[in-house]
Amino acid sequence: MARKRGGFVFLTAGAIFGLASATARAGETIEPTVTTSIERHYTTNAMESDRPIADWYSLLRSTLFRKWGDNDAYISLNAEGRATRHDSVAIEDDTAGGVQVQAFRRFAGGLELRGTLAYNATRDGDHIDIGPFTIGTRTLKQVASGQVQVGLDLGNQMALIVDAMTSLEKVGLTRFEDDIFLPARLDPDKRNVQIALKLIRTVGQFTFGVQGSALRSAVERLGDPLVGVSFNQFGLRGEITYTGVGGATAALALGAELLDGADDTYSRIRPAWQLSVVKPLPKGFELRGTWYGRYEIADSDDPLASWVNRGEFEISYKLRENLKLASGVACEFKRNLLWENVERKRVFYAEATYDASAKASVVLRVDVNRIHKTVIDIDENTVDTFIGLRAKI
Repeated sequence: MARKRGGFVFLTAGAIFGLASATARAGETIEPTVTTSIERHYTTNAMESDRPIADWYSLLRSTLFRKWGDNDAYISLNAEGRATRHDSVAIEDDTAGGVQVQAFRRFAGGLELRGTLAYNATRDGDHIDIGPFTIGTRTLKQVASGQVQVGLDLGNQMALIVDAMTSLEKVGLTRFEDDIFLPARLDPDKRNVQIALKLIRTVGQFTFGVQGSALRSAVERLGDPLVGVSFNQFGLRGEITYTGVGGATAALALGAELLDGADDTYSRIRPAWQLSVVKPLPKGFELRGTWYGRYEIADSDDPLASWVNRGEFEISYKLRENLKLASGVACEFKRNLLWENVERKRVFYAEATYDASAKASVVLRVDVNRIHKTVIDIDENTVDTFIGLRAKI
């Protein structure tokens, strides 16, 4: 199975290089764009736990984007990096970096082909609590992925999109603060294969679609009890999107998902939905809202997955051409499927963005998070305030 997945990555690479050679003949190059942001934060809970410790930290982000070709055939390169440095709680320092290469080609007859190769690496700083003691940890995680997307114009404002993706996640040894313990494997490796088919049709201001997807995640057996469980996930949903005048949009996706865990750990069909609305208002105001429910497999503390129900609302106001204010709230309900813990989260944020020039802006923001975890009965409360400078070169 691993050999087959590796073959898919090589097939993706071959498609990209083939498209890239065609793009190179086009001869058009777009100048590279570099974006950098520097932020200075103050947080009341640097460790994001029920034992809050206040600290200052700096966050540096940088991205590089370059494109060769035109709208009919191109290859693009996107690289990014991020680093966090705390003044006191150094065990929470993180670093991350990644690179993505994408190639696109539009052929005669309404056929489009896109291939993507990506690699990301993160070195996360975290901690574990043992009684009254807190021990810092650091773990390297690497993810390599390949994706091929085929689009076909069927005529009569209809299109078919086929998407195939594979990824391999390798997690290194976890190292402990001051080498108090020997390095150990705490997180499993994962291999994912996913395929999705989507049929869409546009009728005036409306776009209708139906999508089916299948995901297989093979998780390394590690620990007793297991810290990760393999699973299959299948989804089917219908979609409708309305695009109005002046930038107003509304989209609804409604369907169902089946999650089937290995070793008879879990198997259930649940409804899945997402409702999104964007509405510009007079005098520079704009409203945005999203409400969704689904299985969450990427951001979960559970060995298998979580069920998430989340609503978000934001209002923004353009005070001047170069000054924008925004504020929002969110409520989230997350239930772990195997551990049965329930996490309730409430979020509030306010942000001001000042465009000092065409290529530089200053951001001031405050985030307030309130989290309650039921089974272990703990509360995590955090207030994070920062000022940041963002520049484009």
